[in-house]
Amino acid sequence: MKALILCGGMGSRLWPVTLSIQKQLIPIANKPILFYIIDSLVEANIVDIGILSNQKEEIFNRALSFYEKREKIKYTYIDQDKPIGLANAVVSARGFIGDEKFIMILGDNIYQFSLKKFLDKFNSEKVNCSILLKEVENPSQFGVADVLNGKIVDLVEKPKNPPTNLAITGIYAFDSNIFKACENIKPSWRGEYEITDAIKWLLDNNYSVTYDILEGEWKDLGGPEDILKENMNKLIDIENNVSGEIISTNITGKIVLGKDSKIINSIIRGPVSIGDGVMIQNSYIGPYTSLGNNVSISNCQIENSIILDESNISNIDSIIDSSIVEKGSVIKKSTQLRKVNSFLLAKNSLVIVD
Repeated sequence: MKALILCGGMGSRLWPVTLSIQKQLIPIANKPILFYIIDSLVEANIVDIGILSNQKEEIFNRALSFYEKREKIKYTYIDQDKPIGLANAVVSARGFIGDEKFIMILGDNIYQFSLKKFLDKFNSEKVNCSILLKEVENPSQFGVADVLNGKIVDLVEKPKNPPTNLAITGIYAFDSNIFKACENIKPSWRGEYEITDAIKWLLDNNYSVTYDILEGEWKDLGGPEDILKENMNKLIDIENNVSGEIISTNITGKIVLGKDSKIINSIIRGPVSIGDGVMIQNSYIGPYTSLGNNVSISNCQIENSIILDESNISNIDSIIDSSIVEKGSVIKKSTQLRKVNSFLLAKNSLVIVD
């Protein structure tokens, strides 16, 4: 069985960060979102993985070279010329999938459940499609399944009056009949080929479509607040792992400290995750903060933030809170100060704080 992870789209709610890094590669607790999905696939014994995106292939080559060696996955990059709907994405991947059954996952989803159990059930039954649903409080923000007597009778995309509170999670299992369905639908009012319309085509043409209810965690990471909240959730579960050097520093709570990193004369309040080659001096790093590799922090206070690789932050008097700082960014003090600083920065940004 193969897997197809969709990593297309512009990630506009995370601009300018996503102008230089694909949303699915933003690190949560110093681990890209995409890697959490790959881990779940490997646990389900799926290692032949397609990555579909409209971004440059080398971005994914750099990120996934680590996983190809460690987990021995086989990954194929699939270029989608235009992001015009999930059904179009399926058609774009036909050469990779062939006639096999496959699982399709949206690459900006975080979930916690037994993927293997879901797929074992799909493979053991004579069904053409199975989707995972999740009970939510705000179903009008999602695609929604209308269910009657344990069967799906309709699928509606972001309805004003939802027939149920069962959201479509973005985790689908298909056999090859989905290609026929995708080729027999028309664009929606949005000008996109909707996967919900393709699944409805299967229903209308007497193909078997089943569902499971996802009882565990599931989140659609759409904006900065979603990313920061999930970073917090992942950091809660970290275990202490200190490889670097700690000098004259007060530490409480859990901490991950990478190799060749050094903390001098600072206060650390965990949970925090600190990458390799990081230098922290005369600073406070508060709870739910992730610092990437080769970051430099001096004379600063930071909490509940994600600072990506090679960023340099110095001499900021007030707290940097709830921020996402992209790779290579520089934040330094000017002549005046503010009580709170909050940043959402693109790669190699330079910020002078008044």
